[in-house]
Amino acid sequence: MECLQGNYLSVIEAADILGVSAIRVQQLCQSGRLPAVKFARDWLIHEESIRNHAPGKRGPRTNKEKLADELAGIREELAAVAETKKAEGE
Repeated sequence: MECLQGNYLSVIEAADILGVSAIRVQQLCQSGRLPAVKFARDWLIHEESIRNHAPGKRGPRTNKEKLADELAGIREELAAVAETKKAEGE
């Protein structure tokens, strides 16, 4: 059996430090994005893991975010084309 050494925090304590909900901390633990140890039905998060997990750091971008960025780029291109056409027309 593995022996736990060091200072461990509860999900609630980790959530308070990271500025997110306890449910979000559980999700991060389950996905492996926040290293933790499952003890019975609780997660124990090592203090070092909290320090290494940047607050507000987001995971992979979603398709929705990628599409929004692409749309913004297309709008910029269209605006540039419109300006060029307007300048040629004058």
